[in-house]
Amino acid sequence: LIAQLALGVVALAQQSVSTFEEALKEGRFSANMRLFYMVRTYDEDKTGIPDAKALTFGGIVKYQSASLNGFDFGFAYYGSHRVGGFFSREEGIGTSLLQPDGEDISFLGEAYVEYKQEDLLLKVGRQRLSTPLMNDHDLRMLPSVYEAAKLQKGFGDVTMELGYVQSYSGFVSKLSGFDDMDQKWGEDGLGYIYMIYKGIEDLTLRAQYIAAISDTDSQGNLIAIGDYRYADLSYKLPYGTRSYFKAQIGGNNYYIGEDSLMYGAKVGTGFGESFDIALLFDKIEDNNFKAVEAGPMYSDWQQGYGPYEPSTAYGAQMWFKPFEKTSLKLGYVKVNSDTPLLIDDYAEFNLDLKYAINSYSKLRIRFSRKDQSSESEALRYDDDPNNGGREDRDDFRIIYYINF
Repeated sequence: LIAQLALGVVALAQQSVSTFEEALKEGRFSANMRLFYMVRTYDEDKTGIPDAKALTFGGIVKYQSASLNGFDFGFAYYGSHRVGGFFSREEGIGTSLLQPDGEDISFLGEAYVEYKQEDLLLKVGRQRLSTPLMNDHDLRMLPSVYEAAKLQKGFGDVTMELGYVQSYSGFVSKLSGFDDMDQKWGEDGLGYIYMIYKGIEDLTLRAQYIAAISDTDSQGNLIAIGDYRYADLSYKLPYGTRSYFKAQIGGNNYYIGEDSLMYGAKVGTGFGESFDIALLFDKIEDNNFKAVEAGPMYSDWQQGYGPYEPSTAYGAQMWFKPFEKTSLKLGYVKVNSDTPLLIDDYAEFNLDLKYAINSYSKLRIRFSRKDQSSESEALRYDDDPNNGGREDRDDFRIIYYINF
């Protein structure tokens, strides 16, 4: 269906060959490249899980045509390739920088046609999405992309987006292909509606609803989750510097079992030109909360795809800008699980350091430590995987970005 729609739009764009040739010549190439080093370490004395290590080079090389009567199209190569013999392919599997079998990642990541006219956008094909519950999740070498069709239209203070998603490239595109989501999304894919409202000064409202079009997979089996719901608000407070209040609510309808409910709040302010601080809270009730692929919860800046257990989370974040080209973000969150499985029962520290080398390159260093509670570790180490729990882990990443 997506391919047929894309071919139809291309046919409209080719009404004049000479003008179409000009659109090709005036198109541009871009490259968003990365050299990515990552190591994930576990408490090996207890789990026996080997550390995951990889050094890869890759990113996105893209061609975008010039506009022809409002139409343009784009293609992008996505790749992540092992560098040298520093680490084996087996060691790289757990980093999500290589495929699940350790091989390089290489595929056509974007292939779309779009039509733009003032505040109207129609885009069909393989593309990146940017919504609260379904986005590109750019955490590793490659973002996630979707085989989708979306229609976006502005109505004064309101922006509406309607979309249909058939499949996607999986978590951070760690496959040279697209995941079969039939058993999770149903045999007919997902439809969604997304709204942004900015009609009140200093206030932004967002809401998204995603529904499985079919409640069964291609084998006739009932899927677990029927929909994904989310809304949030952001209000600029008239006190201090860069002060704000945010609130969010979301949930899922389960075909089997109780529905889920998630809600949270975040408040922050700035001091001078180079220091910000925020406090946050999130609560999940009744059943696991699940996004399609995104990190909508204020308390989650690592995983972003769930499912998240019923739990209560508190945290804080700080941003520094000690030098003109340098920024540092620190975060801490304590998550207390409300289920006997105790999977989401941990404290996490996160560090994110960025340095802008020049206009086309930057260096980024990220570190996170996830320290599970002793009760969670006890379940993880009792030799029965059905009992729940999780092991401690540390993630360390160095990323060099080159964009041109």
